[in-house]
Amino acid sequence: MKKYMVGSCAVLLCCSMGVTAWASDQEKGDYHATVNGVPLTQPIYENKDHAHMYPVRELGELLGYEVVWDKTARNATVTVGDISAVMTPNADTYTVNGEAVETGAAAELQDGVLYAPSRIFTLYFPVAMQNVANEGVVITGLDAEGVETVTGTVKDAGNQTLVLTLADGTERSFSKEHADVNLAEGLLLGSEATVYFHTDMPQEAIKIVQPQTA
Repeated sequence: MKKYMVGSCAVLLCCSMGVTAWASDQEKGDYHATVNGVPLTQPIYENKDHAHMYPVRELGELLGYEVVWDKTARNATVTVGDISAVMTPNADTYTVNGEAVETGAAAELQDGVLYAPSRIFTLYFPVAMQNVANEGVVITGLDAEGVETVTGTVKDAGNQTLVLTLADGTERSFSKEHADVNLAEGLLLGSEATVYFHTDMPQEAIKIVQPQTA
């Protein structure tokens, strides 16, 4: 059974009108990404705040989200399940499930396309965004077929390995080399964490989620 943990109430909006490690010298269009195995056709880029910006509508729709542009309010609402986020061009205040949050970077309109920073997605939506050498950004919906989850207490998080102690006392080890980690501060020993992984690669974490604190 899959379990979502999204932000303190528990990433990408493109409207046509991690905390992941990134290189810092790329120009618009130099990055490439796949979403559930499908190439993202619109460009992704690094903005002046060093945030990595994604086309909201294309990303959202490839992930199966509903994306609605409000012409009057001039903002987009992205919805999946019980998660809803409102994104407004030139504003670094996003409304997630009715709560105002900031990511450090505003949404932007570029050539009629709304872009939002990866952080809004990786923090609040059920998605893993991994920067993988020679593959670009690999984006996976956590509800995609073949994605599983396990929750436990962080016993060790040194080097590239995460060790969880499960509720029954057993331990489970994962490689976290390419994992999308929701908290920039890193993994906290003794805290609860949920790990998402592919069924055919059960020892490689694709996303690690810890509850956010106020």
